[in-house]
Amino acid sequence: MKDKFILGGYTEDSYTPNNQSDGMYVATLDTDEKKITNIDLLAKVDNPAFLNFSTKDKKIATVLTKDGNQGGVGIVDAETGKLISASYLPKKKGSYEAFDASKNLYFWNELPYTVPSYISIDSEHKILFAANYNTNAIHTFKLDDDYQFTDTHTYQIEGNGPKVEQDHAHIHFTRQLPDGRLIVCGLGCDKLFIYDVNYDNAELTLVSEFDTKPGFGPRQLAISQKTNYIYVLGELASRVGVVEYDHDTGKLSRIADYSNIPEGYVGHSGSAAIRLTSDNKFLYISNRGHDSLTVYKVIDGGKHLEKIQQIKTEGVFPRDFSLSYNEDFLLCANQNTNDLILFNRDKESGYLSVAQRNIKHDACVRVLEATDFLK
Repeated sequence: MKDKFILGGYTEDSYTPNNQSDGMYVATLDTDEKKITNIDLLAKVDNPAFLNFSTKDKKIATVLTKDGNQGGVGIVDAETGKLISASYLPKKKGSYEAFDASKNLYFWNELPYTVPSYISIDSEHKILFAANYNTNAIHTFKLDDDYQFTDTHTYQIEGNGPKVEQDHAHIHFTRQLPDGRLIVCGLGCDKLFIYDVNYDNAELTLVSEFDTKPGFGPRQLAISQKTNYIYVLGELASRVGVVEYDHDTGKLSRIADYSNIPEGYVGHSGSAAIRLTSDNKFLYISNRGHDSLTVYKVIDGGKHLEKIQQIKTEGVFPRDFSLSYNEDFLLCANQNTNDLILFNRDKESGYLSVAQRNIKHDACVRVLEATDFLK
């Protein structure tokens, strides 16, 4: 079988010296040979650092930049590889505390413009949702039937937290729950927000707020489609929390949280990405700094987790990863060493083992399984 993954990342040299990336790529996994056999250009786009595709059409929603001085979101036609529409945000200088893993130091990242850090798409209602880390805002974009932008709204979030990276609210994730509501991660303000969505005009109405533990830094979520449990990835604490969602009230309640890195580990580390298997039995997390993947077994009907494995990614700053079509492989991107690593995955035990290492690909920060989508 030939599995397909879409790869997104940076195209500028400022993120990776001598970066050779031209945009979005398709990686082909030969499941019989257990290796990535090809990585081919899909679309020439500037800095498609995060993307998601429409489940109904051959369209990819992506963040992007324009001429090195403006950021926004766009729609790429996967069949032609062309950018068919875009909406650029007003230019606004910003700065935030960042970490350079190659030098092991914090620095102020000064930006002449702003780009969302996360984007998702409601295929049925033609709405894009974007999280803007730099300007602490949620953006919604309404599309017409031809995927042209017709309306946009911005919701500014205030707040901060106790850690140096939490000088502002730093919104990092926006995605719909199974009931259609939008859930949002405020990494800098240690909050989760839930909104009702007006499908006609893409406007949001706040339903509830949930406070994580101080300094937790919620970055991403894994949302169960079979239960009411949500797994909250805490970047700054390098922990994962379990919360329960009440569909009737739209509120969250805390259950438990667990460390994604070994207790007593010293040095910088920040959890980056999270995936839940389709059978809801295992949870996977990447850790930048510790440069590892953590494997949890989901127990007690989804309420609790049991850490069963910690495995190194054999590269620096593992960012995103994705399970293969049949979930018997996992492909992970090491951003700062410009490579990918492919793991075998035992579906019964959840354990990972290296299948292929040192797969060259520059500045990759997004890995998304897309076998059916690209057929």
